[in-house]
Amino acid sequence: MRGAGRLGSITTRMLIILALAFALITMMVYWVIETQGKPRILAMTSETVVETGNEVINSIMTSINHVDGLAKATSAIAGGLPKQDALYKEAFNNLMSQTDQRIVGGGVWFDPNTYTEGRDRKSFVWMRDQSGVMQQTERYNQVLQTPNAYYRDWWYIPAMYARHDHCVWSRAYFDPVSNQPMMTCAKALYDSRNQAFDGVVTFNLLLDNLDTAMKKWQEKLGGYVFLVDLDNRFLTFPDQSIVTQVTENNPQGEMVTAHQLAEKTPGFAPIADSLDSINQTLIDEAVAKDENRYTLAARSILSTTNVGKISEQESKLLSALLLLNIDQTFNLVDSHLVDTIDVPNDFVLQEPATAFVFRMPFTYWKMVIVKPNSDMMSVANALSNQLIQAMLLGFLPILLLTAWVFRHYFTRPLKRMASAVADMGALIEQKQYQKLSDHKLPNSNVSEIQIISDQTNQLIDRVVENEGALAEINVHLEKQVAARTQDLQQAMDELKASQVQLVRSEKMATLGQMVAGVAHEVNTPLGYVRSNMELVGDNLVRFDELLSHTDQLLQALKTPDANQEQVAQLMDQTLQCCEEIKADEVSEDLADLIKDGLYGVDQIAELVLSLRDFSRIDESKVKDVDINDCINTSLVMTRNNLKSMAVTTDLAPLPLVQCNPSQINQVLLNLFNNAAQAIKPDRKGELHITSSVDEAQQKIMVQVADNGQGINESTLARIFEPFFTTKKAGDGTGLGLAISTQIMEQHGGSINAHSAVGEGTTFTIILPIQPKSRENKPSQALFES
Repeated sequence: MRGAGRLGSITTRMLIILALAFALITMMVYWVIETQGKPRILAMTSETVVETGNEVINSIMTSINHVDGLAKATSAIAGGLPKQDALYKEAFNNLMSQTDQRIVGGGVWFDPNTYTEGRDRKSFVWMRDQSGVMQQTERYNQVLQTPNAYYRDWWYIPAMYARHDHCVWSRAYFDPVSNQPMMTCAKALYDSRNQAFDGVVTFNLLLDNLDTAMKKWQEKLGGYVFLVDLDNRFLTFPDQSIVTQVTENNPQGEMVTAHQLAEKTPGFAPIADSLDSINQTLIDEAVAKDENRYTLAARSILSTTNVGKISEQESKLLSALLLLNIDQTFNLVDSHLVDTIDVPNDFVLQEPATAFVFRMPFTYWKMVIVKPNSDMMSVANALSNQLIQAMLLGFLPILLLTAWVFRHYFTRPLKRMASAVADMGALIEQKQYQKLSDHKLPNSNVSEIQIISDQTNQLIDRVVENEGALAEINVHLEKQVAARTQDLQQAMDELKASQVQLVRSEKMATLGQMVAGVAHEVNTPLGYVRSNMELVGDNLVRFDELLSHTDQLLQALKTPDANQEQVAQLMDQTLQCCEEIKADEVSEDLADLIKDGLYGVDQIAELVLSLRDFSRIDESKVKDVDINDCINTSLVMTRNNLKSMAVTTDLAPLPLVQCNPSQINQVLLNLFNNAAQAIKPDRKGELHITSSVDEAQQKIMVQVADNGQGINESTLARIFEPFFTTKKAGDGTGLGLAISTQIMEQHGGSINAHSAVGEGTTFTIILPIQPKSRENKPSQALFES
């Protein structure tokens, strides 16, 4: 009681209200942070990642452009030199010896017959030796050492088809000398005199510094960063062993593609799918720009390169790159971001992450920055926590100050008033109204409390004044309540009696229809049984005639001195009678007549059995029943009413249900008779009955559908009301569906109807398979006031 009193004080309640208001404000602030602040901070963090990614792309493109410029200059020099070995060796030896250490090889590769007539291979190639010094090699000019001609290699053919002034970059591969990843820049060489294609200039760029650069950017960005080439083959990765595989053709190892990694590691699939989609977009853009040139280049690259050196997908990508790079430009201001991907569970970070995909101009390499969502949201989470902590620290002093103010100015005066009111309450409970005047509320210096005191004191005066009158009024009211209660009980008894009589009347009306139908059904087979028996009697006369001839013949045969001529005559008469019986097929007719008579007797027996099943007079009121049996029994009982309708059934196997079969039969009988009465005389009636089981809800459902004239919405809403009927006066009581509804409710089920005017009506009965206990369940009144 003490705890409840403290919780009910104004101060406590005010503090609770303040706490709730603060909690609401905190929730609103948290909601704003979650829905407005964090997305903005996340967007700002994403913008930072994108800016850094663009910076990385620009730094890589600086090196790419350096090699690209070197290839352009070399192409111009080679195209202008006379075709003399000494000049090429001297010029390119000086050029290659001054290149950066990351360029590990390169040279000039002439097309067949362009350098010397009849010469298949002529190239000037330099490669770094073990000590890193550029050395010229002749091995590519010797057929025995290089059986596959360089002018059919996978870097030569794309450069030959290029129609732009940039390098065509090969896919990534491992340098057999340094075992480091590298790529080849291939630039077409044209004769300066006639601009005819002469060959290809190449530079082999070592990619070892890319991995180092990616690690530095990774430390700055968090998460991890990697590069893939045009064919989505890895250039770098945090763990090179994951993306490197050794094959028969590349024993030193080769990089796998993003798609191959996704097949082994499903967590990488979102990123791999995005990279494949970007490549498909590249192909689609090329097809949209010039499909004929794209298709021709793709087929030419695939067909003219050495077998197995390039795949069909690579030829498509190279063709698209060659076609689109004509319009490519490089701008340090432009953003290179092409896609942002949500990764539910990154296989490297082992947590949800966001992947940012960047694309490099000209090469169409892709850089992917994978940043964990926890890092991206760390600033927003820290800001949210600090803001909520600051609000909590600021709220405590306000809460304490508010508690002191309310306690001093409101709680104490109200407690004194509450004590006085408690004393008055005790007097009222003891019905000592005259003593209330001695416990009037004192005056207060708080205006609001003083107003309450004045009004309370005035109320005390009125209570004391009216105490006597109230006592008399109470006595009078008690007498009136007792009289009204007796009248209501009598009206209830009369209503229940009326209800029983109405229900009996409806049952008798239904029974009358049923008896009329049964009488008609019994009368028909009785008629043709009687007719058959009369025919049997007529046919038996023929056999009596045969017996008479046979008896006369026997008497003649027993006489010793019988006249043989007379015996022969009697024998002929007997045989002639037999022949006539055979010719008239009397035996067969008798068999058919007896068979038909037995069929009629079986029909009468079936009607009697159905009548017994329908009434269930020899069974208990509630038992386990198969509802399909009730349907079949009711159909037999209403067969006379349904004789003009096509009746079809679709009855599924049903579990047994605890119910009163007689009452269920009454419901079905009402529905079948209503369906028969809903068919116009000029229309062929149809009645379709289905039963099914809802295993999930443990219910049985029976549907009775007719193709009658249907029921409009206003009538459909009232068909289950007692006494409501659309039939003519004297044709119905309007209680059939009302009683059916009551029966279904008492069984824990329901009945409902769906109808369309001109199409028909469907009634649905639903019964629970495991009904709730019907014991102690009050019966519901059929009519309510």
